[in-house]
Amino acid sequence: MKKVIKIVLCSLLVISTVAFFGCEKKDKKSVTNKEKIENLKLPLEKDASIQFGIYFDGTKDDSNVQVVKDERIINKEELIGETIMQELIKGPTGKSELKPILPKETRLLSFSIKDSIAYVNLSKEAKIKMSVAKEKSCLQSIAASLAQLPSVEEVKLTMENEDIDTIGGNFDISKPFSKAEIVPIKK
Repeated sequence: MKKVIKIVLCSLLVISTVAFFGCEKKDKKSVTNKEKIENLKLPLEKDASIQFGIYFDGTKDDSNVQVVKDERIINKEELIGETIMQELIKGPTGKSELKPILPKETRLLSFSIKDSIAYVNLSKEAKIKMSVAKEKSCLQSIAASLAQLPSVEEVKLTMENEDIDTIGGNFDISKPFSKAEIVPIKK
């Protein structure tokens, strides 16, 4: 009798294990961000740019509504660079022990890449008094994050479309800088 019970229990255990793990389906909602990015296909994607249409009101009279396509071509690296800066402003994920590098109120006003320099135009909320370590961390984070883009070697920060000498009072950023070349202000 004990053998029969052991066999039945083992059989149930094996069957339930197979049923539980073998029949598991991948839910569409559980696809990770990395998988989404790998499968992302953009319309009319060409080497360094993406072409797409933006639709605007082309109505000539109120009785005949028309929506007209306006073609746009966007540099992929500038789009990614802008996203990188937005993520830096947003700060680390909630579960992380990492610290934000810029105040949450900071806004990215513009972003462009020219001659291997990423031009980052921030709102005035980014300029606050920082310790030497905090400012160096901020500048290195920006430079290292943007240098992941093949066309970026240095970063030039501006604020409200104006050149600035420092963002936190300790380092000279009047000229473009890289992660390795952040110059302290001579006091």
